[in-house]
Amino acid sequence: MLFNSNEFLFVFLPLSLLLFYLARRALGKRPAFIVLFILSLGFYGWWEWRYLPLLIGSLAVNLWIAERIRTRKQRSDLVVGLCFNLGLLAVFKYLGFIEGNIEALFGIELDWPKLALPIGISFYTFQQIAFLVDVARSDSDEATDPARYGLFVSFFPQLIAGPIVHHKEMMNQFEAPPSNDKLMRLAAVGLAIFAIGLAKKTMIADPLGAFATPFFARATEGGDIHFFIAWAAALAYTFQIYFDFCGYSEMAIGLAMLFGVKLPANFNSPYKSRSIIDFWRRWHMTLSRFLRDYLYFPLGGGRVSRWRRYINLMIVMLVGGLWHGASWTFVIWGGLHGSYLMINHGWRAIADKPMLKPLKGLISNLSLPITFFAVVIAWVVFRAESFDAAMAFYNAMFGFHGLSAPEEFRPLVEALGLQNSVFLFAENYRTDFYMGLIWTFGAAVIAFFAPSTLELLRSERPTADFDEIERSLPAPRRYLPSLVSMRAWSSIAVGVLLYISLRAINAAAETEFLYFQF
Repeated sequence: MLFNSNEFLFVFLPLSLLLFYLARRALGKRPAFIVLFILSLGFYGWWEWRYLPLLIGSLAVNLWIAERIRTRKQRSDLVVGLCFNLGLLAVFKYLGFIEGNIEALFGIELDWPKLALPIGISFYTFQQIAFLVDVARSDSDEATDPARYGLFVSFFPQLIAGPIVHHKEMMNQFEAPPSNDKLMRLAAVGLAIFAIGLAKKTMIADPLGAFATPFFARATEGGDIHFFIAWAAALAYTFQIYFDFCGYSEMAIGLAMLFGVKLPANFNSPYKSRSIIDFWRRWHMTLSRFLRDYLYFPLGGGRVSRWRRYINLMIVMLVGGLWHGASWTFVIWGGLHGSYLMINHGWRAIADKPMLKPLKGLISNLSLPITFFAVVIAWVVFRAESFDAAMAFYNAMFGFHGLSAPEEFRPLVEALGLQNSVFLFAENYRTDFYMGLIWTFGAAVIAFFAPSTLELLRSERPTADFDEIERSLPAPRRYLPSLVSMRAWSSIAVGVLLYISLRAINAAAETEFLYFQF
């Protein structure tokens, strides 16, 4: 059940809000969260009821292990907990990947069971690993309340595609819910954020996906991919995943606020980054936080030698790539970003040397396009169905098969004297093709120049970690009014966005959020 589906928007969400607010009024604030826990389990079971016992079992086992860790103070209990959680991931997410690699390596055939990937398992498993580690560090005393713990893990706005929430930013909100007046304000702001996120998903990401997908499918099938097409599809996917993930992240934040809960930010205009280091502070922020706190720091972080630090960065990014999916393409994507981070840190270490100062100024001025170019290149292998399909794209993008341009560019090509070196093509679906290019350009303008939702709602501090996030936001723009201060106009805008988004949902073919598959 996706957030942009009719079942969710017109059945589950209204029913959940009704039951939550009735329970809050009749039973009190804390019992209402128990109702919300039950509703969250129902939300998960709606997708595939046979995997609901897996989620409940994971909650129960981790709660039991956490209690043993606290009372016994033995490291072996933490090891058992880590093995349990990583074992679940190995069986349900990576079993087919392991089987395929063993078959390819040893030339044998295995007949291991084919298991469907339980939706959200990567997210709720990482949350519980972090919880167990913090209990072992004596950094948490929350394991004694099963209802709050269960809701912390299974809260439906973040259950199936993040953010990867931390117990410290969630448990207190369940323990001390907001007053009625504050809840109503949170709900109003949450509805606005949800509408903006839904619009980004349905009005920007989905059309870009419809444009890019046929070209990546063509590469998978061994079809012809040339220079112009490769770059058009790569850029379209670059902005598709941007607005898909941004839209989902904002919808999750908005939905949580409807119930009086603030989630952490997971997306902060990453294509405005001027370095790969900054990119990973803005993209999938809660995954970056988890990998930093529970993998990079335990490996030594920045306290070790420079080369050991670079190795640690590569290990972290390879794990991050594998977390996204059981495929070598995701591992390669992680390796690319690990290499980018190594280069970025290495450059910072030597950039102040006198002989490099002129180059430092040039790179500083070009830092945004350099970073964006690196990100686009990495997205190709992330999106490709196979390594061969990715290589077909790279060969075309770097001109190894020659240059190309649409037939309509013939006058320009001839004026430049390039008619013998540029292949001119005409796509059969020309109208859709050029609409895709226009949509990609419009998405780029929004991503690079438009204010983010966090900027528009700065005065409402809409995330659990906004004190930290605010430091990374640009200074308030005088010409940019707060959505809240606009009152009537913002209400009309929210209504219009919801109406157009709903029309787009009903008119489009079935879609999904890209991060649901991870």
